[in-house]
Amino acid sequence: MLLITSCLLLSQYKVNETPQKAEEFKETSDWNKTMKTILYWTPMFRQPDFYLGVGSHNFENCTYKNCYTTYHKEFLPVDRFDAIIFHGIQYTEASFGKPAKRRPNQMYIFFCQESPVHTPDFIKNHKNFYNWTMTYRRDSDIMRPYGFIQKRKTDYQPPSVEEIRKRPKKIAWMVSNCGTSSERELLYNALKKVIPIDVYGTCGDLSCPRSTGEKCYDMVEDNYKFYLSFENSICEDYVTEKLFSILKRNIVPIVYGGADYKRIAPPNSVINVMDFKSVKSLVRYIRHLDTHPEEYLKFFEWKKNYIVDTDKENTLCTLCQKLNEQIKPKIYNNIAEWWQGKNSPKCSDTSFISKFS
Repeated sequence: MLLITSCLLLSQYKVNETPQKAEEFKETSDWNKTMKTILYWTPMFRQPDFYLGVGSHNFENCTYKNCYTTYHKEFLPVDRFDAIIFHGIQYTEASFGKPAKRRPNQMYIFFCQESPVHTPDFIKNHKNFYNWTMTYRRDSDIMRPYGFIQKRKTDYQPPSVEEIRKRPKKIAWMVSNCGTSSERELLYNALKKVIPIDVYGTCGDLSCPRSTGEKCYDMVEDNYKFYLSFENSICEDYVTEKLFSILKRNIVPIVYGGADYKRIAPPNSVINVMDFKSVKSLVRYIRHLDTHPEEYLKFFEWKKNYIVDTDKENTLCTLCQKLNEQIKPKIYNNIAEWWQGKNSPKCSDTSFISKFS
């Protein structure tokens, strides 16, 4: 069984940069001292451009357009790049080497979209190395969340009451990680005893092949009213495509995670498990919405005034702006402490589940 997720979709993304094209860019463009160059030192897993793209065209809609990204280390002498991006949970000097030279005003960027729970211990060795952070966290120097919510008037038209009534099933979940630090599987086990839940992927009996792409989410929207947007870790600001992919559709996400959903999600757009005292009270509310489509449809009113943006442009524009408007030098003395926390841990335990019965 194959579970379709945003990460799997991204694995099909192709990068079209060659050293020849990079050299051609330098020769044919207005290459001068105002151009800001960014090097991807490591891949992000198998993706050499971190799913952000290469070249200068990605900055065309930014306030500052004078930036260029590449993963070719031969493009410039390494100390001439304005910024170098490292995948924080993969980068070690033993595996990827270390830049031979470092300019004082050159920015080394820690990139990570995984939760601190899944961060290897070796990042503790990277003291006084990174200047900026690029993660989903709101306190990052450059935010790279799985999605943004932007306030914008739209011409959205909600489904009709009749369309909602025709959906034959209640709750779906697509999942392939069956043993998580958030213990979401325990929450699912408690819920399935009292309400039907269809599970797609290696943790369930149903499948949705990777080759169908976004059609898996379309199938969920056509057949279900609710979706379990349960995160694998209970960590600060950690909200993944499990929420944003569902918010793009006319289905209500039931969320479980460590983020402040009132700040991250649109108003009245999600059902937060942690707002309920018991499985019984949560299921009672789900069933109420299931049998009262007029109340259910209120969860889509936000779509008239907000949009879900999962594009990379916000991140790239911020990066280019910061390279053009540097104020003062900065360095993280202990990136592991910032990322994982010390006196105030960035991830929580799962004591909530033991009380949620």
